Amino acid sequence: MLENVHGIVKVNQDSRYVVFLFDSYEVNRKMLQDKYVKGESAWYTDAKATGDDGKTFYRIAEDGEWIEAEYVTYVPMTD
Repeated sequence: MLENVHGIVKVNQDSRYVVFLFDSYEVNRKMLQDKYVKGESAWYTDAKATGDDGKTFYRIAEDGEWIEAEYVTYVPMTD
């Protein structure tokens, strides 16, 4: 299920670590070996989605890169 959101996701991991991104939120997703974000960084998100396996992701890049929700805190933005 895909849902439009408007907010920031802050990576919960320590700044010494990275969190890898995925090409999709669907069950057949692939981890992008060369795409990751540093811990404690913050990113704009416009979409939240849950795959058929129950895992939730936020889209943080225009070209469709997704970060797993368990590694971030979502903060909604008000206009």
